[in-house]
Amino acid sequence: MYKPQTEPLATLGIPDPRINYPVLSFFRGIIQPYARAHKFREPVMLKAERMVDAYHDFRNGKTRLIVGFRHAYGDDPQLMAYVFHHVLPRSARRIKKPLGGITHAHFVYGAEVPLWSGSFVRWLLPNVGAVPIDHVHMDSEGMNRIRKIIADGSFPLALAPEGHVTYSSESIGELETGTARFGFWCCEDLVKAGRDERVVFLPVSFHYRYGKGAEKKLARMIERLESSCGIAHENVRKGAVGSERLAALRSRLGAVGLEILSTIDEYYSELNGAAIGASRDALIDAALSACERILSIPTGADVSGKGPFERLYRIRATGWDRIFRGDTESMKPLRRDLAGRETGEAWYAMRHMETAELLIYVNFGSIPEDADINRCFEIANNFYDMIERLRGGTLRNRANVMDKVAVIVPGEPIVISEYIQQYRADRKGALRAVTDRMRAEYEKCIEEYKNEYSKASDQDKGRFWNLRSRG
Repeated sequence: MYKPQTEPLATLGIPDPRINYPVLSFFRGIIQPYARAHKFREPVMLKAERMVDAYHDFRNGKTRLIVGFRHAYGDDPQLMAYVFHHVLPRSARRIKKPLGGITHAHFVYGAEVPLWSGSFVRWLLPNVGAVPIDHVHMDSEGMNRIRKIIADGSFPLALAPEGHVTYSSESIGELETGTARFGFWCCEDLVKAGRDERVVFLPVSFHYRYGKGAEKKLARMIERLESSCGIAHENVRKGAVGSERLAALRSRLGAVGLEILSTIDEYYSELNGAAIGASRDALIDAALSACERILSIPTGADVSGKGPFERLYRIRATGWDRIFRGDTESMKPLRRDLAGRETGEAWYAMRHMETAELLIYVNFGSIPEDADINRCFEIANNFYDMIERLRGGTLRNRANVMDKVAVIVPGEPIVISEYIQQYRADRKGALRAVTDRMRAEYEKCIEEYKNEYSKASDQDKGRFWNLRSRG
């Protein structure tokens, strides 16, 4: 049986993170054209004073700051970097609380990111102070780096508590207690050092809005999805009002989702030699079991009691270790050739894993009746992603069909230091309490966004499209 590497980063020689200010200046210069190239218009920030005040308190030595951003889309880390470097200082000037100097953050990223992201990203990340962490292997070095940065870093720490893309901006993915644990570690370190800063967590939620022409672009996108699924689409009757047209788009999306489920069910039923049944849980298990068989890791009865995330993380780590491995130079030529076959098998296993991941987060069986045009775009993108995964593509194949405005909603800061007594008495209880509070604050962010847009749509439907950051 293939034994995965224990140090995936070792094969790449990733240097320790540091702030290289010339590189940081270069990064600040390219991030705006990068955003434009990816069809982002200038973002809107609601409740801007929350993030501005949190950054002021950090800079003035009152707090140590952890910024936790939602990860509903694939490009959230890049958007968060744009927020720190451009939206935040601009918002601070607008509300007359300017932030001098560089506004930046140390970003936490998965150790596997440099494996697939290419040489430019591998060069950039350590030079802008980004910190790798291994979510599967024991990574005491990564943990210690993060612990030191939270307590002593020149900039806040930024991370995604959901851990990976969750594909829905209006529902929260699973939050692990690791973020709260980082905060409590910092509390302990500050006490030992005789320092009185508070440790604060700032939640940030992201949402996308689309401008004029969105309905026509979405209709064309759905037509492409229907073509991929072999569905004939019906034209909306002439003279239909906006609500009727949107209902028709939702209906067409629903048909696409059901066809995707049916096709996946048919595929895995044939692969297993027995009917699966198109239930979400059964299809997730079938996709994960296919990965486990290919990678020769425990499956079936051996994984009973393990949740899909635990299985998914183990599959991902094993797959990346087999694709990016450091033992080929010591192999005999024939064995090296067989290692190439193992790499190919692992690549296919990862496609099964990504199918399972999308099934975990995305409901292909129904479309919310209240889904507006922006939510329908999000759903259509998710359906497109699944079709591309089934064809062998990756996130790089994601559709990006029209300009969008990102709406950033900072939540109310959570003072982790206020839970330190509970942590000393009951660590698990305190970790759970802080993590539950994070979830509650993210849910409030979502409601604030929805309420603000509801008010705006009554007054001026173009308000979010033209509006800049507001307090």
